[in-house]
Amino acid sequence: MEFLKNLNKKLFEDNKNKKLIWIVLAGCIGILMISVSELTANDNSEYTERKDQYTFLAEEQTLMLEAKLEEKISEISGAGKTSVMITADSSKEYFYAENHSENSEETEKSIEREFVVIEGENGDEPIVLKIKESKIRGVLVICEGGDNPVIKEKIIEAVCALLDVSSNSVSVAKMA
Repeated sequence: MEFLKNLNKKLFEDNKNKKLIWIVLAGCIGILMISVSELTANDNSEYTERKDQYTFLAEEQTLMLEAKLEEKISEISGAGKTSVMITADSSKEYFYAENHSENSEETEKSIEREFVVIEGENGDEPIVLKIKESKIRGVLVICEGGDNPVIKEKIIEAVCALLDVSSNSVSVAKMA
């Protein structure tokens, strides 16, 4: 306790230390304000919730696509038991209709944006202008016949044709 009292006296006796303490204190307050503003700034929780629902649906669609691909690849002669993993760029991307209004003053120019919403079954819903499908980045196929070059080539051709990806994005390996 004595140490803290001595430290407090030493810090506040020198004007340079006072300035440093005020700068550090102002910095801490600034960081705190930024953190609080980030937590409260996203008041579009309704839209965020819907985006999360769409993300879940996209992941579910990827799992279904993997299952269908496993089924089809296992039908290739010599492939045998098959496991497939697909990686995608991101989930579907939704583009919503927005109203833009521009406010110009002598010193500032500001643009305000707000979603255009319509009354739907679940309350107000944003108008979706465009849906961009997620892009498949890579496909991993693990199968019993994955070490045979002929079977490997057939699998790569099938995956490329079904998913419209390049052969560089497809990897085929032998199942252990």
